[in-house]
Amino acid sequence: MIFETYKLKITDNDNLSCSIKLEPNSGLALIKEKRKLYIVYHGNEILYVGEAHTSIKTRFQRGCTSFNHYIINGKARGGYKGYKWLDKIENPQRNLTVSVITFPQKYDDKENRKFIEAIEGELVYLIRNKTGNWPKFQNEIHFSNSDEAKEMAVEILTKIF
Repeated sequence: MIFETYKLKITDNDNLSCSIKLEPNSGLALIKEKRKLYIVYHGNEILYVGEAHTSIKTRFQRGCTSFNHYIINGKARGGYKGYKWLDKIENPQRNLTVSVITFPQKYDDKENRKFIEAIEGELVYLIRNKTGNWPKFQNEIHFSNSDEAKEMAVEILTKIF
C-alpha cells in the first residue's frame, strides 16, 4: 500500500456553494481505477473516512458537485447530497489534510473491495476508540471481519497520528 498526503483547500462562493483544490496535483492517488481509502482531517480531528476506486480528485469533485447541487437547489442529486464537511457552517475549517492509501492492483476487483471496506470499518472504529468520537462527518461504515484488516488499520492510523 502507498501512503500519500495532500492539502485540500475549500473556496467558498457567495451562493454558499464551494470549490476544492488538491495539492500537490500529482501522485498515485490521482490515478483513476485504483482502490483507495482516504481520511480527511484538520489537525487531530478526523472528519471523514472514505473508500474510492476513481482518482481522489474525481471523487472529491463528484462530492463537491453534489454538495453544490443540494445547496443551490435544495434537492439531493441522485439521492446524494455530497460531503457534509464542505458546509462552511458545519465545518469552518477551509484548509484540510487528506491522507490517501492506495492499494495494489490485486485489490481493484469487486471481490477484494470487501477487504478494503473491512479496513475502512476497522479504521473508523479505531478512531472512535482513540478519540472517543466517530469521525465528525461520517455517514456510514461497511463492516467485514478480517484480522489482516485490523492490522492495516492500526498501521494507517499510526501514520496519521
